[in-house]
Amino acid sequence: MNRFDPFRDLTLLQDRINRLFDDSMVRHERQPSPNEAWVPMVDITEDENEIVLWVDLPGVSQKEVDIIINGDQLTLKGEKKFDQTNQRKYLRRERLVGPFSRTFQLNLPVETEEISAAYRNGVLEIHLPKPAESKPRKVSIQTE
Repeated sequence: MNRFDPFRDLTLLQDRINRLFDDSMVRHERQPSPNEAWVPMVDITEDENEIVLWVDLPGVSQKEVDIIINGDQLTLKGEKKFDQTNQRKYLRRERLVGPFSRTFQLNLPVETEEISAAYRNGVLEIHLPKPAESKPRKVSIQTE
């Protein structure tokens, strides 16, 4: 006698659907939709002396990135270009390419003339020094 197991049927159905999608993905190149935008990931830290941004830009040439300071806003603009020299047929293409732009509201004054940036191993590191007047200082208490 066979017992009815509704989960068994659902599991079989899920396996069949997964195989259907897996097979179709191997045969056809995935084309990112025109609405998909590539946005680099950013970490921002702060200490008493500066604000630091770490921006993940794998595959982006340093020449393709602009850093713009306008008032208390920092804007990163650039483009991750598609490798036109690759003559291979893609089985799967998930990495997005194209222009990007990110704007950050700093909400703190920074020394714009002292801003520095370095690009290492696909990570852009931007240092935004704080002015001396915005740094915390210890106030001594006078005795009477």
